Amino acid sequence: MRLPTPTASDSRGPGRHGDGGADLRTTVNYLGDAPLGSPDDTQWGVYADAIARWELLIGRPAPAPTQPGQHGKPVLAPPFVEWLMGLPAQWVTQPDLGLPRTGALRVLGNGVVPAQAATALRLLLCRHH
Repeated sequence: MRLPTPTASDSRGPGRHGDGGADLRTTVNYLGDAPLGSPDDTQWGVYADAIARWELLIGRPAPAPTQPGQHGKPVLAPPFVEWLMGLPAQWVTQPDLGLPRTGALRVLGNGVVPAQAATALRLLLCRHH
């Protein structure tokens, strides 16, 4: 993928260049048709900025944080937890695995956040050099 040349107008946020083409920030903010880095403030509230940063870092939009529970009330959605941990999509929630919601949450809760583990190992190993 070829990115547009950065211009001074890129500092003002996503938009279009004078020639009608997408500018660098617009190109970076969108992956296919799914906008990344611009979640709905009404859905995420004070967490919208953090969600936007994580979307851009891992390269995919945030899934719904909740799903309907057995009695119709919203409950935590395992795909959202998987996304928060930075795991590949359907790493734990793949339908072929046959894990119920609670089982998937148990697996995720006992799992390790890869980025956190990598940082810990780097810090531990650097102390011994």
